[in-house]
Amino acid sequence: MRRLGRLKKSSRLARVAAALAATIVVAASEANARTATFDSSQPYVPGPMTSLSTAGDGAGVFIGFNQWISLLFDQPFGVSRSDTVSIFTLPPTIGNARLTVSFGRFNGGSPVFADTRQVSAGNILTINNLFQRGCAALGGCDFILITTTRARNGATGATVDYVSVNGEVTEVTAPTPEPSTWAMMILGFAAIAWRLKAQRASPPSSAKGAPAR
Repeated sequence: MRRLGRLKKSSRLARVAAALAATIVVAASEANARTATFDSSQPYVPGPMTSLSTAGDGAGVFIGFNQWISLLFDQPFGVSRSDTVSIFTLPPTIGNARLTVSFGRFNGGSPVFADTRQVSAGNILTINNLFQRGCAALGGCDFILITTTRARNGATGATVDYVSVNGEVTEVTAPTPEPSTWAMMILGFAAIAWRLKAQRASPPSSAKGAPAR
């Protein structure tokens, strides 16, 4: 009986240890998950920008010729020799296009680039040596700029499907408006409200051309 009790106790301890190990693994994977905030030379459209976070949905961000998007990461990459960054692109419906991708550090409000590569739309750009190419000297890279630099034979641009770091899809979020942008928006809303209130308060105009008595 004592031996049976000890076996049951050891099996319970083993289950607890396994659960703790699984929790640690999950927490570690969540800690390594990267998110990025995007900016764009194009007007913000919530749908396509959100789809940049979804792997293989075929509905990423379209970048017109000579236009760009940028991603600012919450955690740097290229801090280890094993770090790998991949840019997944989609081909245009007609013609062909080329994207130029630059990796760097967003320092003091402006990026310092460590490396620049090109990829034909429809292919995958994978880089696993950003550590040696300058990210290590910058303390890691946290900024990616993607520009369509060639669009021909009817193509108007290229599409980025999604971005992954070390095989994990980066979650992309919408940019937060700058304080000046918020101020302009608030002033605009206040002006509209004041005008509507003034229109409601003014008496209706008398009919024109009424016969005199």
